[in-house]
Amino acid sequence: MLNLKYNDITGDIVKYDPKVGLTPEDEVATQEELLQWMDENPGSKDEQAERVEDIESLTVKETPDSTEIEEGVETITERG
Repeated sequence: MLNLKYNDITGDIVKYDPKVGLTPEDEVATQEELLQWMDENPGSKDEQAERVEDIESLTVKETPDSTEIEEGVETITERG
């Protein structure tokens, strides 16, 4: 089992030995290890929903192809 914990000494999520506790020398967890830990520790339904909500808030769902600016735009028609 992967043991991860927030280390307030270093400000990172680290892999640690529960027998020793947190130390400044603990190795920082990789993204792959964080995902593995999340799979092993799914938490309650409320926690899962909160994680999904957090991830979705950081994910760009679509990028607009163009941007329309209506305020302050003036159309000039050339008359000839």
